Amino acid sequence: MSTQDFATSETVALDDGATILDSGVTLVPASRGAVNTSLRTTVLPRVEIVGEKPAMVADGKVRYELANTLGEGGVGEVIKARDNDIDRDVAIKRLRPEMRGSNANILRFAEEVRTVGRLEHPNIVPIHDVGIHESGELFFVMKYVEGETLESIIEKLASGDRAYHARYPFERRVEIFKGILEAIAYAHAKGIIHRDIKPANVMVGPYGEVMMMDWGLARMTRGPELGGLGGSGVMGTPAYMSPEQARGDELDERSDVYSLCVTLFELLTLHHPHEDVKTLPEMLEAVKNTLSPTVLDVTIHGEQGPVPADLGWFLEKGLRKDRTQRYQSVGEMIDRLRRRAEGDIPVQCIVTFSMQASTILRKALGRRPILMSSAFLMGTVGTLGFAALGVAHMFMR
Repeated sequence: MSTQDFATSETVALDDGATILDSGVTLVPASRGAVNTSLRTTVLPRVEIVGEKPAMVADGKVRYELANTLGEGGVGEVIKARDNDIDRDVAIKRLRPEMRGSNANILRFAEEVRTVGRLEHPNIVPIHDVGIHESGELFFVMKYVEGETLESIIEKLASGDRAYHARYPFERRVEIFKGILEAIAYAHAKGIIHRDIKPANVMVGPYGEVMMMDWGLARMTRGPELGGLGGSGVMGTPAYMSPEQARGDELDERSDVYSLCVTLFELLTLHHPHEDVKTLPEMLEAVKNTLSPTVLDVTIHGEQGPVPADLGWFLEKGLRKDRTQRYQSVGEMIDRLRRRAEGDIPVQCIVTFSMQASTILRKALGRRPILMSSAFLMGTVGTLGFAALGVAHMFMR
């Protein structure tokens, strides 16, 4: 593709004489003759020494100089480009050539621009610009996010990369997930559901940035789909759909809750809940009717220990087939993880009982350290041990 693809060819002739500004700095064209002054060309001047005087030079370069393709989806493609006006890398998204003849695709593309434009949040990639090529091709310009997708991180963890396991222990993975939750919670507060949450649509930057990407299937929770101009039926990525999405039912925020938990399940266990399913019809059937495994049902990866039990229970609730039994909002998920960070662990098995007991003991030690003598500690441990046996008996009945 030519780097001229996002620039029009409109030109005007400039006078040979330079313009003297009030500041004493001279404005001159970069080259005499015709200079492209289209909206898709650079407009900001730069200072050069012309002869013995400083001069402001208008380059008239192509505004967006295309580089390599960053990724492709079912409808759109994203290309890395250089913004020659602001002197930064950006990402340009446009429809794939074979998708440009559909009114529904064009309208959905326009809605993506408006959707992301309304979502001004640190964990959502911002839009810088929007335009149309002289051929009629729509495009929009986004912040270029350095880093890698969560999908790539999971693949490297699953391959046994020790450096990645050192960089991304369980608690770091939970922090990344919290960033995703914050983005989706903000979107839900604006009445927008994502409908395509998956590891491939999450970018993780080198300094801890977490960005929710690709809002091409996002829609308002109320109102018709694109005004009725196509786009109905099952839409999204089958492996990360909620059961109701796979059935083609009306969706709400709880569908995103399910997709979020599939993503977290894979991030923690390094296995997809239905990784043995091979065909699309089988995947849709599994999503609709096959209970998701628990973290205890998957093989523990050799480079990491078992997933913390409380996170297993967290996932169990979020992956329930009946949406009325899941978390009813992303805010509820954020609150549960916040309380977890504070040591508030619901007792749901013998392991979570011991985790909660440990937190209570630690807080007691912090409040009354002098009273916690060796004898007291031994007595407490003995008491907790008997209690643990009782709870174990209760869960094994």
